[in-house]
Amino acid sequence: MSDKRKYTIAICKGAALLNETRTLLEHWLPGESAESYARRAQKEGVLGNATAYRSRDIICRVFLPRFFRPNDQPARVLKSVLSHRLPYSVFPELVLLFAARHDPLIYDFIVYEFWPSLRRGRLSLDVSSVLSFFSQALAEGMIEKPWSEEVSKKVARGLLGFLRDVGYMRDRSRSVRELLDYRLSNEGLVIIARLLHDSGFHNTFLCRHEDWRLFGLDEATIMERMDLLDQSFGLLLQRAGSVINIQWQVASIYELIALLAGVRSISITGRTTP
Repeated sequence: MSDKRKYTIAICKGAALLNETRTLLEHWLPGESAESYARRAQKEGVLGNATAYRSRDIICRVFLPRFFRPNDQPARVLKSVLSHRLPYSVFPELVLLFAARHDPLIYDFIVYEFWPSLRRGRLSLDVSSVLSFFSQALAEGMIEKPWSEEVSKKVARGLLGFLRDVGYMRDRSRSVRELLDYRLSNEGLVIIARLLHDSGFHNTFLCRHEDWRLFGLDEATIMERMDLLDQSFGLLLQRAGSVINIQWQVASIYELIALLAGVRSISITGRTTP
């Protein structure tokens, strides 16, 4: 864990919020600024029965930070996934990716606690398990000031709820969650690979990126899975010894999403690029 990463209680404001995120994306107009949309969404009551206070919290403290920082690419990608009706699993996979990138607590808990626990054969996690993780994080300086017992438990329940919502756990009882050996979908695999490619990571370095650890994948497994995909998934993996070359059959992430959906019309905005 890097000493530059600090944990906050942001997860208390909302776990994965998949339904709310889906609704907010459906009403968002690509190109509309985060601030403008926040005002409009609250004014129009996009979230329906949610109170004004709760609606503001979800939009301003969860939705915008996760999907509009540092820019709106996450929102555009997710909206494109929804509009092209990719398999249901892809949406929570990408919500997990973008939320974890924004919140180091989500990221590190998944990488350093969830997957190692699963590989050790542990069957479940409960609030006390998460509190132990917090104690270690406090000792390592990841938490600047100790949280109260009440806040710590609320954050712990938020983390467990997030993992349940994205399919990494299921409820065994009110306080105990059973661990599931999740397998990233092929569509999610190539979309994340393309996102990394567009961020400047190519070939071998792309397969070594730490984001794959969020899905329990290592370099060898990623290459094996890519090797099994045909060109309908938008990429071709070529290997010659230790040299790896990934050839893309599409020019953008949005063309890739359209290809995965099996349609020719691309872009959620009528353009080929966002």
